[in-house]
Amino acid sequence: MKLKEYESKKLFQLVDIPISKGSLIAESKDIPPFNDVRLLKVQTLAGGRGKAGGVCLVRGADEARKLASRFLHSVFMGEQITEVLLDEKVEIAQELYLGVLFDTSTRKPVFIYSEAGGADIEELKKKQPTKIVLREIAYHEGLTAKDLSFLLKNSELEPKVKAKVKEVMTKLYTCFTRFDCRMLEINPLVVTSTKDVVAVDAVAVLDDEARFRWEIPFPERTNNRPVTKREAAAHEIDKDDYRGVAGKTFVDLDGDIAILTSGGGASMTLLDALVDYGGKPANFTEYSGNPPQEKVEKLTRIVLDKEKLAGLLVAGVIANFTNIAETLRGVLNVLIEKKPRFPIVIRRAGPHDEEARAMLMEAKAKYGLDIHYYDEKIPLTQAAKIMVDLSQQYKQQKGGY
Repeated sequence: MKLKEYESKKLFQLVDIPISKGSLIAESKDIPPFNDVRLLKVQTLAGGRGKAGGVCLVRGADEARKLASRFLHSVFMGEQITEVLLDEKVEIAQELYLGVLFDTSTRKPVFIYSEAGGADIEELKKKQPTKIVLREIAYHEGLTAKDLSFLLKNSELEPKVKAKVKEVMTKLYTCFTRFDCRMLEINPLVVTSTKDVVAVDAVAVLDDEARFRWEIPFPERTNNRPVTKREAAAHEIDKDDYRGVAGKTFVDLDGDIAILTSGGGASMTLLDALVDYGGKPANFTEYSGNPPQEKVEKLTRIVLDKEKLAGLLVAGVIANFTNIAETLRGVLNVLIEKKPRFPIVIRRAGPHDEEARAMLMEAKAKYGLDIHYYDEKIPLTQAAKIMVDLSQQYKQQKGGY
């Protein structure tokens, strides 16, 4: 289960990680009087809300109430918004990134640290990989002094700040294990002008199988509307199979371009670009963590189980662990079965990507599939434009719907 920011911060409070001071608002009239500058933050499960305009500076209560009225009880990024967070504006001297995730391929936690926080971590990994430090953590030992030294070995932080960051790292790992997290992230952890450190944003994904021992009974996720049959089916894929993730996030949308993405924040960049170029997504979903072929096949079958589709876009960042050929074979199995006439744009790169390319090109010739395969040489946004252009051509040839 993915938590909203304010819910994730509840976990942080229980382990004494310093957080920005905020108030949860369900109705605009509940915003108290104030005259300083604060942040109004939409509480959503979707990533990339900042780029989509969901984090705004407000100057005084009147401006905050007006903006809250616009967001509350409306649809934002495909989700009905029921809360906003009125948060303090922390003065930023530096932004750091801290994260812990469970690597399903090694079955171990990985601690991630960067002194280039505030940025999309997936894009940073691609463009400036030396700015990210990863450390596999041994479960039986926990986060040790040796691990902390490794993570901070090239740090440029002054000693006083570094000591505080070490404390937050230790508490973050405690939070990860105590609350059965599959992923935990602070982006950014802000270093203030007074040399304090504050978590101003938080993301947590909990292991659903540990629900019986959760200390906080978080509500089921329905995005404030009944779950569709496709959404329910997608959520079942991961239920008893922990090999990677496929379909845990799935939102039905009303467009005609089917989507299969990988890469967290990059997925939202892709979706934003598709819409900006005039495309209409039929869904939003992700697969990651090197899921096996059969899980990707199940997810692809659900994604393509919709009438009047005009395209399929499969795209993501450069993979580190995911077997590109294995996962795309799951997609291809469904394509061979359904033999759609609409265009298929695939932008993937990583382990075994040349094998994937050969496999797809062979299937394209053998089955007459309209497959267009690209690697990391083209940006995600360009792949979205190619998809929209091909989709529009397809619809023109079909004479519209």
